[in-house]
Formats: sequence, structure tokens, C-alpha cells
Amino acid sequence: MRLKLSLCVALLASAVAAQSQMTPELRASIDAAAQKVLADTGVPSATVGVVMNGKIVLTTAYGDARLSPKLPATASMAYPIGSISKQFTATAILLLAEEGKLSLDDTVGKFFPELTRANEVTIRELLSHTSGYEDYAPQDYTIPLWTRPGDPLDLVHLWAEKPLDFAPALSGSTATLTSCSPR
Repeated sequence: MRLKLSLCVALLASAVAAQSQMTPELRASIDAAAQKVLADTGVPSATVGVVMNGKIVLTTAYGDARLSPKLPATASMAYPIGSISKQFTATAILLLAEEGKLSLDDTVGKFFPELTRANEVTIRELLSHTSGYEDYAPQDYTIPLWTRPGDPLDLVHLWAEKPLDFAPALSGSTATLTSCSPR
């Protein structure tokens, strides 16, 4: 399913790159590709955005945001993103490490000295889920706090000022997590 979705995105990206503006043909191609992915995968909805020459030229949604009772998806709807953001966060951190702006072995205390055992927990341990900080979503559900706007730093403090569930696992170990290079 992910391969199909990735292929669809790649095909859409190449189609968009070949155009200098949103034409009716390109829009029809995007609509058809999105509908096909939904039909083939069973995913109930998707939101698509297209940027051309630095300008947003299309934001649209397909399918149903809620199945029962049915609620059509709209481009302005916010969806819970769950764990999908982890890979983007890790990539951003690894790029910062590659640029020398931080080290994976920096302690959390360098950035948040007030957190629990901040001078013992490293960025590397945060990325590998071996820091000991509590898993704030141990179940597959949406926590009520997450259903309304909030300050991300408040969330950090809410969860990372509690006692650790276990000692940081990588301190002094030879575990490997290296930087990435897009080149």
C-alpha cells in the first residue's frame, strides 16, 4: 500500500513538475490518481496540496474524513498525524548534527535543563526511544488533550518532568545512530 501511495505521489510530482500552471488536464490527472489510490488501498480519505513556482495552486481532499456518520473530507480539516512525524523529526535532527549545530551525544539539559535527569539523557537516546521518558501514548487512541490547540513546550514539560520509566539505555554504550546525507 505504501509503495502504491509513494508511486502515486512520485507520478503526481513529475506531472506537476512538467507543468508551469495548473491546467484542467493536470487537475483531472491528480483527481484520477488520488481516487485510484483511495479505491486500491481502502484508505478513507486524503488531502492533496500542489505548489508550483512557489505558489499553492491546489488544495483539495478526497473521500470521507469520518465513515459513520459520513463526513466528507475537506482540505481545511486537521488530521491526527500520530507517529508519522517521527521520521521527519529524526531527519531534521540528523541534518542539524551533520551541520555541526548539535551532537547526537548532547544531553537534553543543553536545551531543556529543567527536564528529568536532563544531564543524563542524550538526543541519541531520545531518537532511539531509550531515554527512559514515559511513552505518553501507550495505547492506540487519541488523548483528549490532543484534540485542542496547545503549546508544544507545555506537552514536553507535562511528560518529560515525570520520573523516568527506566535508566537511559545508551549512556556509555556503543549503539550506532549516524547522521544522514541527502547527497
